[in-house]
Amino acid sequence: MPVFEVLGANATAPTADGPASSYLVSAGEDGGWILVDAGPGGMAQFCHEHDLAELRGIVITHLHADHSLDLMALAYRWTFPTALPRIPVYVPTGGLRSLRAFDELFGITTLPGMDRPMERAWDCRELPADGSPRRIGQTAFSAYPAHHAITSNALRFQIGDRTIAFSSDTCRCPGVERAASGVDLFVCECTYLTGDEQQMRTHGHLNAAQAATLADDAGAARLLLTHFGTPGMQDAARARAVRAFPRQLDVAAPGWRW
Repeated sequence: MPVFEVLGANATAPTADGPASSYLVSAGEDGGWILVDAGPGGMAQFCHEHDLAELRGIVITHLHADHSLDLMALAYRWTFPTALPRIPVYVPTGGLRSLRAFDELFGITTLPGMDRPMERAWDCRELPADGSPRRIGQTAFSAYPAHHAITSNALRFQIGDRTIAFSSDTCRCPGVERAASGVDLFVCECTYLTGDEQQMRTHGHLNAAQAATLADDAGAARLLLTHFGTPGMQDAARARAVRAFPRQLDVAAPGWRW
């Protein structure tokens, strides 16, 4: 069984290239998965390949729509027509208020069990970005502060003797450097080929060359570029990144596994 799978790698919404940011990490159990981010289209991609009951938990890097909107779609399906057992959902500090707002907006008061889909489907928890370990199944993970327009967590997973890091959306900062240090696989956003100061440092994003430099400096063994802001930019992103990353470099696409 692979320990990682890409469901979607786009930066905004589903395109011809597939869904927005959504990934799977092994829960260390036979057939069990942890969903990392739930961008639009990710649920459909998951259900095309897997059974919903294979999900053991969900970890959201930040609550922008391209990383979290399918949480509600999943909650609807999780609770109707027959409810599945609740599983843990981790969001950054302060995120529980947003999940309650999802329920207030999308809850169906006339259907028992769907009046508050988020609350009924998920055991919602906040994940502080202090590096302290949490666990879903046999898989341990930690969060570190990323620099973005809202609270955003870079993530580091330990699966047996393998490590995987997710940059989240961020410019280069100490938190993402800690998350990626010496990992076997670094899943790093490269939203732009280029970008101005507002897009990169103020809002908080990386371009392909910056992602590669960060991965190389962190000592990552393998780099997977993801979170593409423009459809069809993958080849150009690879060409720019390969100059700065001398080890194995790949481009995320639905179905890519490791």
